[in-house]
Amino acid sequence: MKLNELTPAEFMCGTCGCGCPAVFETEDNEYVIIGKKLTAAEEKLLEGRIADDEFVIKVDRAMIDDIKK
Repeated sequence: MKLNELTPAEFMCGTCGCGCPAVFETEDNEYVIIGKKLTAAEEKLLEGRIADDEFVIKVDRAMIDDIKK
């Protein structure tokens, strides 16, 4: 799999103080996203929506908004 990083500069490791959230696009027109795991309580809000082969993560909204610009 080839990855092309789309992460805005202000969210790159070492610049935001928030860990290393990241967004990549693949050659198969998919996104690969690195973010924080949801807590058990947060996941419960999505009960019935998460398949056994899926994981739910969260990233700062501004990171996605910056990519869409």
